[in-house]
Amino acid sequence: MRRRHLCVALAGVERIERWRGEWDPVMSAAVPAHVTVVYPEEITDEALLIERAEQYCATSGPFRLALGEVRAVDDGRDGVFVAVDDMEGGWARLRAQLLAPPLRPLDMLAHVTLAHPRTSGRGPLCWAELAGRYAGDVVRVAELLQTETVYWQGRPPEFVVLRRIALNGGAGDGR
Repeated sequence: MRRRHLCVALAGVERIERWRGEWDPVMSAAVPAHVTVVYPEEITDEALLIERAEQYCATSGPFRLALGEVRAVDDGRDGVFVAVDDMEGGWARLRAQLLAPPLRPLDMLAHVTLAHPRTSGRGPLCWAELAGRYAGDVVRVAELLQTETVYWQGRPPEFVVLRRIALNGGAGDGR
């Protein structure tokens, strides 16, 4: 299975990387900590998406996201994640621009996955251990990544960055 995303990689999030390494070592080893901007299920026209991303990034500057509380779906059986707060509205503006029709936005909250059911059966244990904890980091988003993750039967996923698109326009608020 191949899945293409538009995401932002997170740097300097040691606590989150430790949690990911402990609770989902397969995914942690293959895919860096990130927040998905556009999911494969939202993409109806990949060329249009990339064109929009390049146009948006040429006129928009970096923005900040706050990494907050650890949360879970179905007591961790369907995943454990860190909630992401859109501090300045940059995330909402980005998604609104990229996912205008004919693309189809899903109702997905911004998050950083700690334990994914595709690669870890430890979600319930992760949730029992980390429920209510806060990451407490603020990250600066300065570029978008177009990525592809390939999932192989019985092997770790392969993660490839296909394209980097810098947020280099405007002043932005992402100090």
